[in-house]
Amino acid sequence: MNRRFALAILILGVAFLARVAGQFIQVVAPVEFFPPLEMWQGSNLPYPALFAAQIGILLLIAWVYARMTAGRSVMPPRFAVAVIVLGAIYFSVMAVRLVLGLTTMADIKWFASPIPTIFHLVLATIVMVIGSYARGSPRKGA
Repeated sequence: MNRRFALAILILGVAFLARVAGQFIQVVAPVEFFPPLEMWQGSNLPYPALFAAQIGILLLIAWVYARMTAGRSVMPPRFAVAVIVLGAIYFSVMAVRLVLGLTTMADIKWFASPIPTIFHLVLATIVMVIGSYARGSPRKGA
């Protein structure tokens, strides 16, 4: 069972890493076959701050993956349901953002930024996977 959760985290983490790398490439040495830089940015957060946050998230994902692979807990099971619910809310809000950005609010940048929104869906899924893992997580090594 741990392998399935770890594999899910690995796949989702690699997807998020691809997003971070794609935007980094467009900042440092833009290439024509990637979307332009402005499509990678969904907010007014300065890129250095965003990049630092993304690296922190990737480190957290790596830590979670290592813990899951070893069959260790990633958080106390008592928080699992709350984390799943928060992940589901996060996912729902980002799904609505994506739909609105592709339809009625395509003229508002925050809504009309599908790349960041899709990767928020990836992050929301990671949150729900972590919560699901924690629900049945072993008690050792908390």
